[in-house]
Amino acid sequence: MNPPPVFFGAFDRHNLGDILLAHMAAAEIGAGDGTFAGLAARDLTAWGGQRVSPLDSFTTPLTLIHVGGELLDCDATQAAYMLDDPRPRWRRHAPYVVARHEMPQGSEVEFRAVGGVELAERDEAFRDEVLAALREARSISVRDLTTQALLSAAGIDATLVPDPVTRIGKLFGARIRAGIPRSDPYLAVQFAAECGDDATLAAFARGLERIGLPVVLFRAGAAPWHDALEPYRRLAARSELPMQVFEALDVWDICALIAGSSGYIGTSLHGRLVAESFGVPALSLERKAGAAKKLRAYLATWLPGQAPLAPDAFADGAFVFRAKER
Repeated sequence: MNPPPVFFGAFDRHNLGDILLAHMAAAEIGAGDGTFAGLAARDLTAWGGQRVSPLDSFTTPLTLIHVGGELLDCDATQAAYMLDDPRPRWRRHAPYVVARHEMPQGSEVEFRAVGGVELAERDEAFRDEVLAALREARSISVRDLTTQALLSAAGIDATLVPDPVTRIGKLFGARIRAGIPRSDPYLAVQFAAECGDDATLAAFARGLERIGLPVVLFRAGAAPWHDALEPYRRLAARSELPMQVFEALDVWDICALIAGSSGYIGTSLHGRLVAESFGVPALSLERKAGAAKKLRAYLATWLPGQAPLAPDAFADGAFVFRAKER
């Protein structure tokens, strides 16, 4: 028999995509509530997330399943910052990538729908560590062609699969639809805190005013490097549109907000994937042209011709967006 599954990923911080990936991973193999590991002990159940144990607390054989996200190119400094940890404290260059030989004897390791679009930009030691871990894995799947090509060039075969959150409507549709907060038309809008400068906010305001629907601004992640309320409030103050700032962080409430909207607009890949899973039109944004490498790689793989809009392109109406009729 295979050792029991333990799901490992960046759901040890508040991020919509990572938390949903953990739920999808457990549901799709019938693991019930599941057992979840991260880099630190965290309890995100108050926000619809998981109770996460540090990986080094597991001492018996397990099947370690790396769960989605950009795990392959996340370095120790980034991980520490997102976990609000004062400094990196992991011996691995890529702390969310774990080789089988590092686990208790008798363990197996899998990588499911992972990404690593910036792996080629890492230094040689980082890349070597990641590639060595992948070569020990029992199975590998990736979610975009860029990552697949990078691994193929290193002699590693990886299956190409869609991000699991594309299937959230099928697995959790009834639960999410039951929480839809309102029936009037509105746009569900989100953007990363790095888009909070005045020029970008002005461009976003002009683009949203072109569409003309009321706006609900929400956070797809509250961990550092994600989204923040302050830029949302400044955007709302400068726009003539009705704008509500949705402060709740429960991932199921966020999904319901997106599912019930007339359209989703934002920088989050998983915000878009939730929208599309519920038949909600979606439009992606980026801080500047070409900046959203992860988002671009995914869209180029599964939705060729769809690319994120830079602020000026959004402001100037360089898009076709037909809001869903309610």
